[in-house]
Amino acid sequence: MNKKTISGYCIVLVLSFLLHALSPAKTYIHLMLPVFLLLYPIITGYRVKISFSPKDIVLGLAITLLILVPYGIAFRARITDLAPYFIAFQFISVAFPEEFFFRGFIQDSLGKNYRSVVFASLLFALAHLPKTIFGGDWIVLLSFFPSLIMGWLYLKTNNILPGIIFHWLANLIQQSIPG
Repeated sequence: MNKKTISGYCIVLVLSFLLHALSPAKTYIHLMLPVFLLLYPIITGYRVKISFSPKDIVLGLAITLLILVPYGIAFRARITDLAPYFIAFQFISVAFPEEFFFRGFIQDSLGKNYRSVVFASLLFALAHLPKTIFGGDWIVLLSFFPSLIMGWLYLKTNNILPGIIFHWLANLIQQSIPG
């Protein structure tokens, strides 16, 4: 991992801790993190790989159906109860920027192997630590496990789109579980 990658990750952690400590929910300052996740790789000259390959989209959907549908059924998820704004927000401000940064930038800069998938997933889970500390949401630390799947999808396709699909739908299902 090079200096640009380490610096970017450290900035993400600091920014995330600051935003959660200040609790600027429902303000535009909260958009700083997704904007940073998208802009940092671009500013540093990193080329994140995304393509709209039908084969990759089908793989992302197939893995999603295979893993997330049984999970959603088991925990009685009700995606239909989610607001359209929330569904769009999860794609635009969460799944897309996080996959762009963590898979397309971090994991890609670590190499094309399973060790990079595990390490990027660990960094991804640790990036959720501020939400745990300031919001008491311990379940987000389990993001390590779906991150392994998103990392594997990137490793197999060299495309962040299948991971974005999985990430987006995993978040929607998790948020639609009652209780």
